[in-house]
Amino acid sequence: MKKAAAILVAAAVLATMAPAKANAGGGHGAGAFIAGIIGGTILGTALSNAYAYPAPVYAPPPRAYYPPEHIWVPGRYEARLERQWVPGHWEIEDYGRHPGDYDDDDDGPGYGARRVWIPGHFERVEVRVWIPGHWEERG
Repeated sequence: MKKAAAILVAAAVLATMAPAKANAGGGHGAGAFIAGIIGGTILGTALSNAYAYPAPVYAPPPRAYYPPEHIWVPGRYEARLERQWVPGHWEIEDYGRHPGDYDDDDDGPGYGARRVWIPGHFERVEVRVWIPGHWEERG
């Protein structure tokens, strides 16, 4: 509908530019030129936007279904870090005047040893874990 209306408007504009008698008072030169530009713009816009969306393209369906290939992954060991609880325990701590200060004739530190309570805590420990073999899809 828009296309038909644009063509009618353009035809009306072009009809006004039909050659007329020349008169001494002036002509339709500038007005006709501007009307031609406007009509050409309207007609060009209507013709260039004739198809707002491209036509759909259909592809044929595939001829056969090929399921993904399955491959066997053998079992293996993996190293993982796990949190392991270390229970609280007593340790014997050497103490002296200065850390690492030993006398030449002594076998141990300067003053003696004392018992110190170490509270329970978690430590990260590397553990080897067996991953069993399994099938995987490839592709």
